[in-house]
Amino acid sequence: MIQLGLRSIPCIGFKPSARYLYTRLYSRASSKRWLDRQKQDFYTRESKLDSLRSRAGFKLAQLDDVYHIFSNHRPENILDLGFAPGAWSQMAHKRSHPDSVILGVDILPCDPPFGVSSIQANILSKRTHSIIRQFFMEHNVNNKTTDSDPNNNNNSNSNAIHIINNVLPVDVIISDMYEPFPPIKYSTNNLTNKPYFRMSNTSGLAVKDHLNSIDLCDAALITAIDLLKPGGSFVCKQFMGSETALYEKRMRKVFSRVERSKPAASRDESKEIYFIGKQKRTTVDKIDVFST
Repeated sequence: MIQLGLRSIPCIGFKPSARYLYTRLYSRASSKRWLDRQKQDFYTRESKLDSLRSRAGFKLAQLDDVYHIFSNHRPENILDLGFAPGAWSQMAHKRSHPDSVILGVDILPCDPPFGVSSIQANILSKRTHSIIRQFFMEHNVNNKTTDSDPNNNNNSNSNAIHIINNVLPVDVIISDMYEPFPPIKYSTNNLTNKPYFRMSNTSGLAVKDHLNSIDLCDAALITAIDLLKPGGSFVCKQFMGSETALYEKRMRKVFSRVERSKPAASRDESKEIYFIGKQKRTTVDKIDVFST
């Protein structure tokens, strides 16, 4: 018999190979090491005390201490990409102005934390960008309006749509994307971008994790080009590798100031690094950015 959780199914003639037994034993040992590390980890314990959804919130807080990503002095529109389980959104809410508007976007379903709105959507889709634009237009933290004088007969629906499609509504974009695992049952929808195949959790294979990470970082950078205001700030996690230097060159075409950082809350053995972009340039040519 093979044990599958609480179920047992008969396997006639099944003889586990040495490789099978080694894999199962290795998996159990690896899981035990992970659990032991979690129990002993300072930031994991602190995240529970602070009611954070994960220890990742401390990484964003430490980056904010150095680079001043959020403002306490004025409301901001903040976009959190790959926000599940929500620790980064929690920290953004804690460190930004009380009137700031925070929107979390993730392809996985996740209830947003207090003070945060969320949508379940694919950031690789242009439609998602339009939804984000519309959301912040309707929750404009500066209480500005794009409506023209009501007595002006030239104010038409087509003009309103043009304004919405061309506005840059976001002050800060933060991205901690690296999800998800493939679902047990795939949707019958044939999505153009097939996100469950393009976006995967860390596999332990450095090259694969790095290239998947670059794919997501590029998606976040495109979002910044399309939605971030001039002068805005950007934070993006990446698993380092051969394409890291090229990604930094792309970022320098978008932001006046680009920094790399590895906060103390990031484990020493982790390949993750954080890119911080400050002062988004007024004019950005997307074709030129990705020709690098």
